Amino acid sequence: MIKLTKTLAAFGALSASVMLPAGAAAMAPIDGTYVDSGGFTEITISRCGNARCGKITKILKDKPGEPDNDIHNDDPALRDRPILGIQLLSDLRWDGDEWKGEVYNPEDGNTYKVYVKPAAGGKLEVKGCLAFFCRTRVWTSAG
Repeated sequence: MIKLTKTLAAFGALSASVMLPAGAAAMAPIDGTYVDSGGFTEITISRCGNARCGKITKILKDKPGEPDNDIHNDDPALRDRPILGIQLLSDLRWDGDEWKGEVYNPEDGNTYKVYVKPAAGGKLEVKGCLAFFCRTRVWTSAG
C-alpha cells in the first residue's frame, strides 16, 4: 500500500509538471486596492467570473480641468456616468508571467490592451498598449 501511494504521488507530480509549459511562472496574485500613478483614484482588483477586473472605488482628488463624469467616452449615452465605479480593467487572465486583458482610459475614452504584473514593494505595473506603442504606469498599494 505504501509503495502504491508513493507511485501515485510521483505520477501526480509528474502530471503537474507536464501540464505546465517550460518556464511558466506561478500565477501572481494581484487582488487588492491600488492608487493610480497620479494619486487621483483607488482601483480595486478582484475576481469577476473566471478573470480579474478593476473598478474605481474611491476618488482621492479631482483632476484639474476634468469633471467627475466620463465625458471622453465614445458612446454619448455613457458620458454622464460618474467616474466613481467605472471598470478600468477587464477580462484579466493569467498568461505565462503576467495578467493580460483590457484597460479603459477615461482620459481619452479609449480601451487598450493591458499587461499587469506585481512589482516590488506591493506595487502593480500596468502597461497599456495600442499596437506597438505602450505606456507603463506603476500603481501603489492602498493598504
